Amino acid sequence: MIEKIHMKERLMGVQFSIKSREARNRYIDANIKNVISELSIDIKNYGLEIVLRKLLLSLISVQLAQNIGVDHHAATEELYYYMKKSENTNEVVNEFISKLSASHLK
Repeated sequence: MIEKIHMKERLMGVQFSIKSREARNRYIDANIKNVISELSIDIKNYGLEIVLRKLLLSLISVQLAQNIGVDHHAATEELYYYMKKSENTNEVVNEFISKLSASHLK
């Protein structure tokens, strides 16, 4: 039912939805491993704060996409446009990340 509503009726992810369950599971598993690998490399190269910022902004854009009914790319562009105009948002994000980082060090 989920794949019928979310993929086939909306014509999104059709190539993915017609694969077998096992093939979809392998694809998802590979993506999870790739993301974790990329984040691990980013932590080494740029530090934990940058990765936390990346994850937080990604979550915000996903929630925007869900709430306003657009795709993730469009929501990310809207978020970045808004953040360029709103210094307060950057301050709030940076403050939150600083609190997370400080609590992690304790």
